[in-house]
Amino acid sequence: MEISSVPLVGLGSEEAATRRSWRARLGSLLRPTNWSAAPDAGRVPRGIHALLWLWLLALDGLKLIGPVSALPHVPATAAEWQPLLKLLGRLVVEDLAAATLFYVTWRWLIPRTLARAQVIQYVLLAALLVGPYALVIGEITYRTSPKKAGRTYQVTETAPGQKKSVTTIVKPAKPAISEEWMRVLAAGFAGIFIVGSSSALRITGDYVRGQRNRREQERQQLLTELAMLKTQINPHFLFNTLNNIYSLTSRKSDKAPEAVLRLAEIMRYLLYESSTDMVPLSRELAHLNAFLDLQRLRLPASAPDAIRLDISGTSPDCAHPIAPLLLLPLVENAFKHGDLAARPVAVHITLNLTPDGLLRFSVLNYVADPDASRDLPKQPGGVGLVNLHRRLELLYSGRYTLQVQTPPGQHQVTLTLQN
Repeated sequence: MEISSVPLVGLGSEEAATRRSWRARLGSLLRPTNWSAAPDAGRVPRGIHALLWLWLLALDGLKLIGPVSALPHVPATAAEWQPLLKLLGRLVVEDLAAATLFYVTWRWLIPRTLARAQVIQYVLLAALLVGPYALVIGEITYRTSPKKAGRTYQVTETAPGQKKSVTTIVKPAKPAISEEWMRVLAAGFAGIFIVGSSSALRITGDYVRGQRNRREQERQQLLTELAMLKTQINPHFLFNTLNNIYSLTSRKSDKAPEAVLRLAEIMRYLLYESSTDMVPLSRELAHLNAFLDLQRLRLPASAPDAIRLDISGTSPDCAHPIAPLLLLPLVENAFKHGDLAARPVAVHITLNLTPDGLLRFSVLNYVADPDASRDLPKQPGGVGLVNLHRRLELLYSGRYTLQVQTPPGQHQVTLTLQN
């Protein structure tokens, strides 16, 4: 007769799985998790170590004041410390227990509960930590502290109708809570204070660290956005300039080779000199002059003064800092949408730098009649100005004004920057 052992195997497997599940739950409960993703987020800072032990030693000093003052003089030898050895041993145990409770709260309780927004579990586990601490420390304190005998006192009084007074010895009433439990309650309140202090310091430290990380992330995001905006300027400028060169080549103008040479000079500035956050104003103006020379190639020889650039308050080597390629979008916009056939001046650009660092840049251009013919089809615009607005907000927030005026037949943009 053959006996199958499948049920027994099944029962054993089920039992083993149950044991593993309980073991896994217990391991998951006891395994600490960092509140923050930073590798050192769970470490206790040195300042917190110092603060904790200074606080514990200060409490020990206060507890030793009474017993030491009762001695004839301050103990100087090991023999003179003999009466205080029991008290010193108790203080060492209390300090170790308090430090253990503090560190367990910091490294395990807070990440396990409050980091996961589990407030009820935090309260329950905190009670489980404080309970044994209060019982152990309260019992040790009760057994190592001198017992105070209850004082009796005499009451002398004369009964009504009697001349002779009667003296009665009165014993104190028995307290509702024994001294042992009073010690346990006192240790419990101390444990609650330790857990609360550790929690408050850990939460405050993680909050400050999170704010610092958030500010750093915002700064990196701004730098990334600025870099992206700057990379968008180059294709936008190249797109407009190639349209201008296309206009010259379509008319088979002899100025086309010179236009390509000017474009190469401008691209050199874009690639090698505008990669920094700030450039001297003199370099930006040199780049702007090169761009204007490129645009003048589009004009007939009889109109050399149709594009004017008036600069005041600066010098050829002016080191006033300015964000690179910040003025170019305003000038580009004037040539893209302006009427270059207007005379005697088609585009008038002025720049003034005051001694206190206030830079005022203005671009005035004339607007062609809507029915006027154009050499090239009208291209969709706005990318340059949108980028300009965003860069101004990131680099000169609260320190710039951008005014747009549209009198009849004209368009004027004025940019003011405060250093």
